[in-house]
Amino acid sequence: METLSRPLLSLKGHELVPLDEDRKVELDIIDVLLPCRTYEMKYKVAVAAKVSPTLEFLLRLLKSAPGMNEPDVAEFFGYSVNELEYVLSEASEPGYIERKQGRLWLTTAGDSLFRADQKEPSIYSVESRRRGVGFDLVAIAPQPRKRPDSIERFLPELGLSDLAGSGRTTQQLPARFERFFREIADQVDRGKGEKRQLYSIDPVIVAQERYQVPLRIRTYARASNPSVPEIDLSSWRPEHEIADRPEIENAVALFVKDLATHANQLDAVASYDALVSLAPEFLKEFTVKTGLNERRYWREAIGRVGEVRSDRKTIPLVGSLLLENNLQRFLSILDYGAAQATAAPERIIAVAPQTRHWGATTQLRGLLALIKEKVGKIDAGDATSETLSMCLTRAAPPRFIKETFDEIAESDAARFPRGLELYLVPSIAMAAIVHAPLGASIGNTVPLGIASFDPAVLERCEQYLEDNRPKEP
Repeated sequence: METLSRPLLSLKGHELVPLDEDRKVELDIIDVLLPCRTYEMKYKVAVAAKVSPTLEFLLRLLKSAPGMNEPDVAEFFGYSVNELEYVLSEASEPGYIERKQGRLWLTTAGDSLFRADQKEPSIYSVESRRRGVGFDLVAIAPQPRKRPDSIERFLPELGLSDLAGSGRTTQQLPARFERFFREIADQVDRGKGEKRQLYSIDPVIVAQERYQVPLRIRTYARASNPSVPEIDLSSWRPEHEIADRPEIENAVALFVKDLATHANQLDAVASYDALVSLAPEFLKEFTVKTGLNERRYWREAIGRVGEVRSDRKTIPLVGSLLLENNLQRFLSILDYGAAQATAAPERIIAVAPQTRHWGATTQLRGLLALIKEKVGKIDAGDATSETLSMCLTRAAPPRFIKETFDEIAESDAARFPRGLELYLVPSIAMAAIVHAPLGASIGNTVPLGIASFDPAVLERCEQYLEDNRPKEP
């Protein structure tokens, strides 16, 4: 993150960020499934083959010097009469040269062997091919199959922006196949070293099995207007390939826009109050009588987020904990916290916020695996100990959450504010993030919170969890 060029006290009014200090801020990661289908395509390609060296030299000579005398050609190459006749026969039989009154010219067929972008001649043979080719059903663009893992296969699916048009996919395929032929040919014929050109496409196309491919979405926003996100698909494909698939960009934009919600639906005030209760000393500068001044904290946090130190036990978090920079900071917090721990905890506890598609990414599984790896080193000598991950939820969670955590405690999150996301590695580390629109009452949520290895904060977090979890009957 960039640092603020002016101190916090210079900020005036109610603006989130002054225009001269505005910047792009990464907010979240979410994985979705791109619907695809395999189609059996029959087509023909013109495959280039090299001519023999002797024929190539003759054709190139006549290309540059048409109408040469046969004796001059023989002298140029140092051929005998018999050798010249052999070469001329090789060129005449397929109709590449014309012999008139002892002179030589390229025929139209011979001249056509020289492509505009090539200096050497090539012979093309037409071959029939029949292959199953995968296309996504949003942009009707080639999409190789990738087998989703145990979490990916339950992720939310990217909707088709034109449901009525989805039935016309087969009609669109010939044109789309031709449009992306080079990309398709590189996929199916990679390594053959052939030069291929599409010759024709059979109109009979057979739809085969449907499949899904994970697509990673990163969201960003301007610091001055964080509840209006921008999308980034660069984790999925290179920019030039994304530009060829504007329909997918549009579908993703609609998907993200549909996540907008009202602050009241996420208990925004109560969520921020919970955040303050966990780290009152750290947040006192941003706390007023009505609770956390989240706008002011946002302004400070986007410029104040820094590296963890032994004397900086609590840090602000901007954006999801799963973002690369935040993840690295949290791992540093785990290192500091583990250094002061005497035993690995039995469980890593997470409280799920009630935002749509929370945890819909394999990044969350990666985070839990890293936490387990860190705390596992504390009890390295005890092979029987194993730290489990538990998620507290209000109701039955989506299947991808069940596949991510070792244990699910349904209804155990009923007393927590809906916008609060909480992680506790007992006696080692914690992170608390509030999800709510920022700068407007309705909009996409903006993750904003803290992470800490401060023993006082950890103790409050454990007590907060204890106070709000249902008691055993």
